[in-house]
Amino acid sequence: MSNSENKVEIIPVPNTLRALVFIGLGLVSIIMGFVLTPSFAGIAEGFRLQQTGSGLLDFNTFAVVNGNIGVPFINAGILLIIVMLSYLLTKTTVNGGSIAAAFMVYGFGFCGKTLWNVWPLFLGVMLYAKINRKPINSVTGLGWFSAALSPMVSIMTFYIVSNGSTNETIGTEVMFTFPSLIIAIVMGLIAGYLVGVFGGLLPEKHQGLTLYNAGFAAGLVGFLIFAVMKVIGLGHTGPGPFHEFPNIANGTLATCIAIALIYLLLCGLLITAKEKGSIDSIVAKKYSGSAVEQFGFGATLVNMAVCGFFCLIYWALTITANAHGPLFACLFTVVGFAANGISVRTMAPIFAGVYATSIGLTAIKALLTGAPVVETAWAYVGSKNMLIAAIFGCGMAPVAFKHGALVAFLAGCIHSVLVPNTGGLHGWMVLYNNGFCIGLVVTFFVPMVLTLLRRNKKE
Repeated sequence: MSNSENKVEIIPVPNTLRALVFIGLGLVSIIMGFVLTPSFAGIAEGFRLQQTGSGLLDFNTFAVVNGNIGVPFINAGILLIIVMLSYLLTKTTVNGGSIAAAFMVYGFGFCGKTLWNVWPLFLGVMLYAKINRKPINSVTGLGWFSAALSPMVSIMTFYIVSNGSTNETIGTEVMFTFPSLIIAIVMGLIAGYLVGVFGGLLPEKHQGLTLYNAGFAAGLVGFLIFAVMKVIGLGHTGPGPFHEFPNIANGTLATCIAIALIYLLLCGLLITAKEKGSIDSIVAKKYSGSAVEQFGFGATLVNMAVCGFFCLIYWALTITANAHGPLFACLFTVVGFAANGISVRTMAPIFAGVYATSIGLTAIKALLTGAPVVETAWAYVGSKNMLIAAIFGCGMAPVAFKHGALVAFLAGCIHSVLVPNTGGLHGWMVLYNNGFCIGLVVTFFVPMVLTLLRRNKKE
């Protein structure tokens, strides 16, 4: 279905009002944080632990803050407000792409991003814009996307450079020095600049088949930087502690996610009542590009909430999965990109591909090892890797839009196999590892799938 068929008559919502809706979500998150951790001492302790953590890939912030589970909500809420204020200050349009960038910062505020480690990278992209004479508001969203590499800033500030540890798993001992701060800033600026460069080059390589173009760019930059780090003796061989995913207030955390989604839903319904954009036009159909211009801001908010609840229901149905920082990161990433290409219709075949592959391959493994087939397969479906592979995999929505459900299903199958094995390539420093992996899938494997399907069709 073409975009022209999807278009409906809408009444534009002012940019400031759009930003205020998301600032409101940031405030809701901060309030939830104070409700969950009402002690000022607890907030101070948890905040210190989160801000100085390594933040490496799949960093479970809820396991870091010493039981003060409200702290990640405060961190994420403040980050979302900062992003929206930056949009207002630079006069950046709050549309599909910029909303997606904001929600990646928000979601990863529960899993790796802090009030410190996002800035060198963001400013690196701003430096790229300045040197190449690009309008600042044309790259503000990309600047926030570049924070995919924020763990690199944290480990250089607090761990590797300070204590000189080489080829070791990142530990918990924080050793901050002024030289480490300078090195972290310089490396962050360089990495951000490179993301700006790669971000403009890659879309033609993958033909727009991934929504996570910045994740692909950040993955390549992270791969390059980590290779240099290993050569000069600053590499590390593991992601460190706090990558366990025990049951930490599953029901409470799921309720908090639901509250955030209900907030978006109510805002969307309230705004939609004043505009002519049709909710039905977006929720159940495939589309590409910014949803705000095509369907209206209110309908977009409703779609964001619906896609979020779809992910939340999938998580609940796995039964064996626990709530953790990475779950918040991937779920709110999908919520953000529901303003820029994702709908339930494009999510479903990718979920199915990851689900089928998880069940099938694990069942084979169980048969080969003599383990109980059903229990082993079901546990793997709810594992951290497969849960976030399914949800993050929705970044391949353009595959479903352009090539149909079967190709999207097969892309989901390939993605589920590759993504658990790519973190080590960039030293677990790229938070958007699924985006990096999806970039590889759509650049190399999807064309192969299309070629095979066309050949079989001819035969």
